[in-house]
Amino acid sequence: IPIVTEPQAPTETVTALRKEGEIAIEFKCTQTAPQTSSISASITNLSTSHYHNLTFLAAVPKYAKLTMHPLSDSSPAPGRMVTVSMVIENTTDPHKGGVMRLKTQYATEQGAAFAEDVKVSNLPSWV
Repeated sequence: IPIVTEPQAPTETVTALRKEGEIAIEFKCTQTAPQTSSISASITNLSTSHYHNLTFLAAVPKYAKLTMHPLSDSSPAPGRMVTVSMVIENTTDPHKGGVMRLKTQYATEQGAAFAEDVKVSNLPSWV
């Protein structure tokens, strides 16, 4: 009897931001339907300080719909990672490639505040 396996959904990992000694954001993108993608974002504290009040905001173009779940934690320790899950639905044109704007804010235990604004344009074409 032949073994039938389900086809694997396309998956790709993308580095959205990396600032050595500060922060890294990676996306694991999975196409879940022809015009829908799931993104698991991993935000890693690369510093030697505890981060507090971490916020993560994302925006997509008008032709897409973004659903975002809360961060797993807002105070990652040094070397630790927090995650956030997102779903992007391309509501009009499946041939427009994925692009996203990110804003991340956090403070160190010493009181220094940081903000990162990033345009992510290296998402897979099917996002």
